[in-house]
Amino acid sequence: MPHMTTRQRRQGPPDSVFRLPPNISVTRHPLPNGVAYVFRDLELGELGRLAVEGTATGEVRMTSEVAGFPSDPMTRRRCERLEPLCMDLMRAINPMGGNGRSASLPVRAPQPVGQVPCEEVRCDTCGKMVAFLVFAEEATDDGRFEDCARLMYAHYAKNNVPAYIIGPALGRGPMEYRPANILQVWPQRGPMECLRPDQFNPRVIELANQHCR
Repeated sequence: MPHMTTRQRRQGPPDSVFRLPPNISVTRHPLPNGVAYVFRDLELGELGRLAVEGTATGEVRMTSEVAGFPSDPMTRRRCERLEPLCMDLMRAINPMGGNGRSASLPVRAPQPVGQVPCEEVRCDTCGKMVAFLVFAEEATDDGRFEDCARLMYAHYAKNNVPAYIIGPALGRGPMEYRPANILQVWPQRGPMECLRPDQFNPRVIELANQHCR
């Protein structure tokens, strides 16, 4: 997973020559000495960024960083999507090329974004955790689910129990009858499911009931 850190003396505007795939968007964020181009995928959520920064010598340094934790299996998938995007943007900024060096793509750990509602389901007999539920009201598409899974990875990997990302309730009517999209993210990935509480809750209850049997 190589990346290129490039130092050059001239930086051109990339907008007129850089074209994104239809499933990718990019936003600019200011940095103390430059700007970060943050890439987002409709399916995988935030992929990472290309930081373009000035140096004390008057040069420009470009560094690509993949979002996530190194041990998260999804980080590799984000890296595979991010790397060609960053390389294309580097070429757009610096079409003449420049001196650079290959290196492993650095990982940018998630930044704190406030509190995320979670629930620890425990065994009634021994009190040990048997499931970890994350309630993501902002998870309205696949990418938002992946954002939440990436941000919470350290928590559910440490606990090593079945973990689920639960999106907002859908439709109208009493909450107990409204389904929600639910994604199991640990210990293995499951397919996205749209379940009512009376369909999902028995799974969690069964985990608690079977723990000490």
